[in-house]
Amino acid sequence: MPKPQDLIELTYLSESVSDMSFLGLMRLLESARAFNQKHGVTGILLYDNQQFGQVIEGERQNIMKVWKRIQEDKRHHRIELLEIREISSRSFPTWLLRFYGGDTLIKDYPALAEVVGGMDKHSLELINKMRATQ
Repeated sequence: MPKPQDLIELTYLSESVSDMSFLGLMRLLESARAFNQKHGVTGILLYDNQQFGQVIEGERQNIMKVWKRIQEDKRHHRIELLEIREISSRSFPTWLLRFYGGDTLIKDYPALAEVVGGMDKHSLELINKMRATQ
């Protein structure tokens, strides 16, 4: 078990190069979950209106591996790092990568309906609201 100071959380936004098909999203999720399981990474992925938002958490060295992989992925661009912070415990300890699209996000978190529908750089507010509901 990593010491608390070894745990970090990284949050970013990006834009899909093209609209992702259902099959494309499932392939992305399967690949990411396998990678995350191997490296002890957990988190959430939001996708809506060709925008990705993601929170990943784990040991610093593993998060940096994931971050490099994310930056090299040609399926998205305009990658904007929002925050890297040390954490004492995980917000999503059992989620290899929980996925939310606009519809599923509204279903599971109805109070966020007014926020969903085209993420932008202010989507950190959305991510923070999701953290608070855990």
